[in-house]
Amino acid sequence: MDKDCEPESVQDVLECVENAGNGVRRASVADIVDRIGDGAFPPLMLVPALAIISPLSAVFGVATICGLIIATIAPQMALGRESLWLPGFIMRLSISSRNIDRTVRWFGTPAQLIDRLTGKRLTLLVEPPLTRLWAALCLALALVIPFFELVPMSATIIASAIALFTLAMLARDGLLALAGLGVLAGASWLLWSVVT
Repeated sequence: MDKDCEPESVQDVLECVENAGNGVRRASVADIVDRIGDGAFPPLMLVPALAIISPLSAVFGVATICGLIIATIAPQMALGRESLWLPGFIMRLSISSRNIDRTVRWFGTPAQLIDRLTGKRLTLLVEPPLTRLWAALCLALALVIPFFELVPMSATIIASAIALFTLAMLARDGLLALAGLGVLAGASWLLWSVVT
């Protein structure tokens, strides 16, 4: 398997993940990291965020596990590490190649649409040192995902914001980062309306 597929779009990330599952019954987190590259923090956070958005999150615990993975990756990016370290128990987690194929197909059309709408805009917002700020925000959001897994759709909304922030850094599209803030603002307003 060739290393470092260097994704630059959602479709690229999905192709990397799909390739990690080719020829094996199950692909581990280590396989996916090896394929994407251990220095590619935004796409490595985007993958678990997409898993939470996908039908995979219907399985109880998937959102929590994916949130844990994001919460492990994000602080390393925020601190400026050049390569990712993940504990062995996370690297050994795996998903069947059948579920990978299903998830990639499920995202196929949306990924094409998102990639067509993505471009290099407001790049100042997604360049260092501001990338550390987005990573820190992804960490904060990932830490609350386990608490919202029991509330329908809430983990998906949080993961959507994380996906927008990570894709913004990946595609150097600051407009997506602002869209992520918009999603968070809307979710916060909705939560506040329900509570009060």
